Amino acid sequence: MDPASEAVVDEYLTLLVVAADRSELTAIAYRSDLEAVATWLEARGSRLLDASPALLRSWVDAAGRERSPRGVQRAASALRGLFRYAQRVGARADDPMEGIHAPGTAVALPRALARDEVERLIESVGTADVAGARDRAILEVLYGSGVRVSELCGFTLDTIAQGRWVPVVGKRGRERLVPISAPARDALEQWVVRWRPQLAPKHRMLFVNLRGAPITRQGVWLVLKQRASRVGLGDRVSPHVLRHSLAVHMVEAGADLRVVQEILGHASLATTELYTKVSEGHVDAVYQRAHPRARAGSR
Repeated sequence: MDPASEAVVDEYLTLLVVAADRSELTAIAYRSDLEAVATWLEARGSRLLDASPALLRSWVDAAGRERSPRGVQRAASALRGLFRYAQRVGARADDPMEGIHAPGTAVALPRALARDEVERLIESVGTADVAGARDRAILEVLYGSGVRVSELCGFTLDTIAQGRWVPVVGKRGRERLVPISAPARDALEQWVVRWRPQLAPKHRMLFVNLRGAPITRQGVWLVLKQRASRVGLGDRVSPHVLRHSLAVHMVEAGADLRVVQEILGHASLATTELYTKVSEGHVDAVYQRAHPRARAGSR
């Protein structure tokens, strides 16, 4: 492997173990995969860090004929992580692995709740006590804004003071504005004005646990699990599912995909386009209902 690529690989794998809490064995396996890819690329006149999307796609196709699906998936994961890190530190301007999937890796379509299920979940949470007011605000913001759970946990009192659209820093430091819906604003006002002061937190994080400490991602997951179980939704609800549900419902209502992309903070429109596939059933239902010759018995 060339020295420049090797230096970035070393930094990436160190970060993986130290900051991302991945195991040493994972780092060793990733290094082996990246070295194998680098050797393959060098035989074709390219350094690892300079690899084009076409060359990387060719490597994935070739590896699919020689390695197990699991091995190719692991190597592809190592490459994706490496190039995202390279982008972050300025060693590469683009992500050449974007849109490249290992053979046998199906792109999982997002799960979504039906609209009435979302309504049932949110409306089941009252605001007559501190836990209810907080949980209602969390649900309204997750579904109303489509933010990731990590983004939600990073909200401060200053965040929501900025009006109907608030700034969010998403993956890889990308900034965007997300909407705060009218129901979310009402729920936030109840939480912030009436109930949050009772916990007397010594910080300005928006959402806190019942001991006054900043709420964690695990804490948000627990809130959703408990609330969902009470309305018969079992383990179908998570922060990510609410985010997916917002996107699917917007697409079904005719929202422009680029608007949905901007709200969700997707780097690529191809990611957002998954929601058009999720909504194919809705499209078919509309077609059957609206087209004069689509219904059975039409002449």
